[in-house]
Amino acid sequence: ERKRDVLLSLIFVLFRTDFSCNIPDQIPKMTVKESPAVAPPEDLVPASKMLHLRKQNANLLASGYDWKKRSLEYASASIFSVSFAIGIRTAAQHITLDNSWMVLVALLLGMGFADIFSGLMHWAADTWGDMKTPVFSTFIRSFREHHVDPFQITRHDVIETNGDNCLVLIPVIALIDLGTVRPGNDADLFILVFGISLSFWVVITNQIHKWAHMLQPPPAVAALQRWHVVLDRKGHQLHHHTPFDRYYCITTGWLNPVLASIGFWKRMEMLITKSTGMQPRMDDAFWTVQTKAE
Repeated sequence: ERKRDVLLSLIFVLFRTDFSCNIPDQIPKMTVKESPAVAPPEDLVPASKMLHLRKQNANLLASGYDWKKRSLEYASASIFSVSFAIGIRTAAQHITLDNSWMVLVALLLGMGFADIFSGLMHWAADTWGDMKTPVFSTFIRSFREHHVDPFQITRHDVIETNGDNCLVLIPVIALIDLGTVRPGNDADLFILVFGISLSFWVVITNQIHKWAHMLQPPPAVAALQRWHVVLDRKGHQLHHHTPFDRYYCITTGWLNPVLASIGFWKRMEMLITKSTGMQPRMDDAFWTVQTKAE
C-alpha cells in the first residue's frame, strides 16, 4: 500500500506540471494557404530560400527547450525507471521454465505493438496541432524541430532524447505496477510481461530513432539495423521526404510497408478532415517552409 501511495503521489505532482511550450513571442504570424500536398506551384517557396528559413525556424524551435522542460524530463525519467524496475522484479518472481515460452510470446507481441504505438504517436504529433495546442505543444515542438533539422536529434543527450517517452509511459507502467499477478495464473503473467515489453520498446523508440539518423551508430546497433530488428536509416529516410506523410513507425519499422500498402495514414487523415474540417500537416508545412504564407 505504501508503494502504491508514493507512486500515485509522484504521478499526481508530475501531471500537475505546466506542459505548455515556451516558444518566444516572435513567431511570425504566418498561415499556410492549403495543404502542401495540393499547393499550387506559385505558392512554393524557392529552394534557395528554404534552407535558410528552415535554419532560422530550427533555432527558434530549439529555444523552446528550457529548464522547465528539462526538469520535467528528469522527473519523468526517474519515475519511469523506478516503476519499470518494480515491474521487472514482479515478473521475475513468477517466471519459470514451464511458462518461458509464453513469456517469449508476450515479449515479441509487446515489441510489435510498440511499433504501431510509435507510428500513431508520431503521426498524430506530425500531422495535427501547433505551438498553441494545450497540453501537447511541448511534444509537438520536438517533432517540428526534427523536421527542420533532422540531425539535431543526434546531438541530444539521453535525457532529452528519451524524456518525452518516459512521461507518456508513466500512466501505463503505473497501471502495470498497481496490478497483481496471482500465483500460477499465466494470464496475469502474460499481461504483465506484455506491458513491460511494450513499455521498454516504446521508451527507447526515440533512442532507436536517433540511431537511425546517425551516420555511424554503435556497431551493435548497426548490426540490429542490418538485421531489421530495429529501425534502419534507409527505411526511415522514406519518412523524411516532403511532406513527411508516410512511414511513421519508428521502433522496428516492420509495419511501415504494410500500413503504406493499405493507405492507412491517408484514410485516417481523410476521416478526421471529413469529421472536423481540420487539414493535415498545416503547422508542419509552415515550420518546414513548404509553402508561402498568406
